[in-house]
This record gives sequence, C-alpha cells and structure tokens, in this order.
Amino acid sequence: MVKALSRWFYVFLGAVANVLLGTIYSWSVFRRPLEIALGWTSLESGIPFSIFLLFFAVNMPVSGVLLKRLSVRSVSLLGSALVGSGWLLTSQAIGQGNPLLFMIISYGVLAGTGVAMIYNSAITVSSNWFEERRGLAVGLTVLGFGISPLITAPLANFLIYSVGVVFTFVYLGIAYGLALALLSMLIRLPAHRADPVAVGGGNPISAARGLDFTAREMVKTRAFVGLWSAYVLGTMGGFIAISLSAKFGQEVIGLTPELAAAATAVYSVFNGLGRPLFGYVADKLHVRASGLIAFVLGTAGSLIAIYADSLVTYLVSYSLLWLVFGGWLAIAPKATSTFFGLRNLSINYGLVFVAYGVSALTGPSLASLLLLTTQSYQPVFMTVALLSLLGLLVSHLALKPPLQRRRDIPLVQKTT
Repeated sequence: MVKALSRWFYVFLGAVANVLLGTIYSWSVFRRPLEIALGWTSLESGIPFSIFLLFFAVNMPVSGVLLKRLSVRSVSLLGSALVGSGWLLTSQAIGQGNPLLFMIISYGVLAGTGVAMIYNSAITVSSNWFEERRGLAVGLTVLGFGISPLITAPLANFLIYSVGVVFTFVYLGIAYGLALALLSMLIRLPAHRADPVAVGGGNPISAARGLDFTAREMVKTRAFVGLWSAYVLGTMGGFIAISLSAKFGQEVIGLTPELAAAATAVYSVFNGLGRPLFGYVADKLHVRASGLIAFVLGTAGSLIAIYADSLVTYLVSYSLLWLVFGGWLAIAPKATSTFFGLRNLSINYGLVFVAYGVSALTGPSLASLLLLTTQSYQPVFMTVALLSLLGLLVSHLALKPPLQRRRDIPLVQKTT
C-alpha cells in the first residue's frame, strides 16, 4: 500500500511541475502588453511562442540523451535553472536594442529547452514507476500541462495589471525556478525499472530482457513511422483549433471577447482531461485502438465545426478537437514505451515528440494561410477532417508493435 501511494506521489509531482511548464499555453495574455510596450505587430509578438515550441520539441531527444547519462534529478534541476533564468532574462528584453532577438533567446531558446528537460524527466519517472497502468500514469502527469491556462493565465493577467509585464516575468521567473527546483529534488526512478507491459488488451507478454530498441533501431521500424505520422496528424488539428478558438467564436458564432475567452477556458479542461482519458483507454484496450478512437472523434469534431453556427455546436466541435489533441500527449508516450521498451524511453520518446514540434509550427500557419486565401473557416476544418481520416488509415495500417517484438516475444495465451 505504501509503495502504491508513493508511486502516485511521483505522478502528482510531475503534474504540478507541468502546470508551471504549461504557462506557454497562456502566452496570449502577454502578447498585447508586449505589443503596447514594444510597438510590436501581432506577428512579432507570436514569434517567441513559436520559437519556444520549436526548442521544446527539438530538445526532447537532447534531454533524452542527458537522462541516459545523468540522473533524472540532475536533468530536471538543470531544466529548472534554464526555465527560471529564461523568464528572468525575458524581463530585460524591453530595455535592449533588439528586444525581439533577446526574447527569442531568453524565452524561446532557454526556457523552451528547460521545459523539454523537465517534461521528459517527468514522463520518464512516471513511465518507470508503473507497469500495468502506464498510460494513465503518464496521462495524469501531463494533465497539468493541458489545464495550465486555467491557473496560469489568470495569474499572469493579474500580475500584468498589478505590477506590469516586466515585473511579471521577474516574479514568475523566480517563483518557477524555485518551485521547479524543489519538485526536481523530490523525484527519482524506482530501484528496479518496470517490466515491459502488454501490447494490448491487458494481456501480459514475456518479460524477456534485451528487446528494448535503441533510437537507431527504432527509427528503422514501420511502427515508428506510423506512430510519428499519427502524432503529427493527431496534434495538428488540435493546434489549428487552439489557434482559432477565440477568433472563430467571435467572428462566426458572434460571441463577445469575454465569452470567447470563457469558452477557451472550457476547452483547456478538455485538453487536460484528454490525457488521462486516452492514457486509460490505451492501457485497457490497445494503443492502436486509442489512436483510432481519437481520429474518429477528431473527424467528428472537424465536421461539426464546418457547420457550426451556434454556441452549442461551437462548444461541441472545439471540445472534441481539444480532447483529441490532449489525448495524443498520452497515447504517444504510452505507445513508445509499449512498442520500443523502457530502457531508452527518454531518447526514443524525444524523437517521437519532434512530431509535436512539426505540427506546432505547421498547424497554425496552415490555418492562417487557408483562412487568408479563402476568407472562410470551412476549408480550414475540411482540411482537419481530411487529416483525421488520413490518421485513421495510418493508425490502422502502421500503429502496431514492431515485427521484431511480435516475432521474438510470444504472447501468453488469453484467459477467459
């Protein structure tokens, strides 16, 4: 009982850390004050956000290499220092000759890299503490990242209007650096790593050792190509929905800015809940089944969005899209550990996570381009529907355990 409780304690620590890391989803709160203070356009105020996501994704495999050589505590502490210093240095951008470049380095590069280190550490810890409910454990760990705007957006907004945007970066930098360092000091891996789990349906497989894939072995498999592609397709629709949520609500549904912001807060809840929900589904069924369900819901959400003309249809469509987006943040690490083993999870999932970065950069840009050229939201969500249908096909054909594992590890007979 004590061991069971201690395992969930590490999940809780990871979830709290992710609430702080997920402040990136609250970047819109900072954009207008920065535009006023620096005379920036909306394009310029969005660049630090994009660079942050880029370095978050690119440094996931880098942090994975560090996790193979250093302890999770050391890597997480390094990430805490980078996040705290990144926020603190960002507060100095306004007084620089080239504030945009300064902020790209401080917020985008430093803070984005630090977030990757802590995020990967938290997932690695949760994955190794759990055998039978790994998807749920990881989903609950990254739940904090999804629901972060519910906490951090009002907090940042309050600070901005109380002490100004400069001191907001200072206060949050100090608070985040110290809090993340404290959380990092408490995490650790179990003395004995968790054994491989069933590839689906809860049926155990032989716990034979030595079949953990290296990164080089993993990228040569069809399973990796399928998972990486499905991850891109599954999160791209979510990034499109995130980038258009408030704008769609005001321009199509006719909501006030306040009501559109409230609706976005509701979507953040679905973003967060999608992570443990789909992690649980992946544990109980199969990672491929969870992927297929996610793409079916994504298709339904995008088709509803095409014809959305009321508050109800707006809420339903975007809630589904945000739910699916959050779900892939749990499906992908679960699939990586199930298909390729735990020994090299930190590096392997880092490479898989690059798919998130690709969709983060291309999704909002694609949405903006389609909206600009067609002056209509229907082509945007028709594209999302087509991406989801393509994801269904990819998941059905390629989201399966590598052939090597199927051949070398016999499944135990299913009992009834």
